[in-house]
Amino acid sequence: MNETIQNGIAVTGALGNLGWKLLCHLAEHSASPRLVGLDLRPAEPGRLERLQTLSEIHADPARIELLTCDLGDFHDARWRNVIHEVSAVVHFAARNPFPEATWDDATRSMDMTNHISQASADSSTLKRFVFASSNHVMGRYKDANIGAGQLHTELEAGVGTRWFTGQKEMDSTIYATAKFAGERQCRMLGQKGDTSFVCVRIGWCQPGENLPGTLSAAGTPTQHSDPDPGLDQTNRWFKEMWLSNRDFLHLFDRALLTESLEWPENCIVVNGMSDNMQMAWDLTRTRRFLDYAPKDDVYA
Repeated sequence: MNETIQNGIAVTGALGNLGWKLLCHLAEHSASPRLVGLDLRPAEPGRLERLQTLSEIHADPARIELLTCDLGDFHDARWRNVIHEVSAVVHFAARNPFPEATWDDATRSMDMTNHISQASADSSTLKRFVFASSNHVMGRYKDANIGAGQLHTELEAGVGTRWFTGQKEMDSTIYATAKFAGERQCRMLGQKGDTSFVCVRIGWCQPGENLPGTLSAAGTPTQHSDPDPGLDQTNRWFKEMWLSNRDFLHLFDRALLTESLEWPENCIVVNGMSDNMQMAWDLTRTRRFLDYAPKDDVYA
């Protein structure tokens, strides 16, 4: 069994949009002997049963658990014990997972990332830490004259997207700052020890079906956009960072399972979008270091 999953996988923010999609996928398809979903909220009735039903197809349903805990508390033994028992963590948890986060939200999100990444680096069992970063770390390039495939992760960071939805001016700088700080924390910890880190700058993976037709200049499911032709450039920016459900699950499978022997260092930062025609985002490193092979295109 791959050493990154031999003792189990923990997913933080397990009851949120991305965490729940991944946990359901792992319950049905992963060979991991243990799956732990961590969340601040108690699970609603039926959530655990749903995961166990999916797991019955391939594995023992008893391998799955949902654990209520507080990543903002470094001394919370509920999550800390798990980190010293599993082989991999996928970290989605954030105080506010949307780009209109406040400084209080961002501070608490950074605390959670610092706590769990440091504990993961200190764990004797943990081999892989996957951090859900964001496209908003490069949002300042939205209005730059940048061609197809030129927005790669070696470029200087452009933290925070500024845009107009047609109804409201938006600025994700505060939200993106917490994500960028998380990337730098992972890079430092990767240089220190044996745990390998993957930071994925996720595109737009909407809740639910996540269809291209519901992407717009709104830029987030918490906002609405007017059908204004003056918003064409903003519409295109957000559409072309689409990450389909299928490609999202494949990408995080690869982030968990791919060996790090050929990586340039023990922490890599990659873009996470579908194979969208003519998009600015470059997937070269994602394909090379994670064997990522996206199948969807927002224009197909």
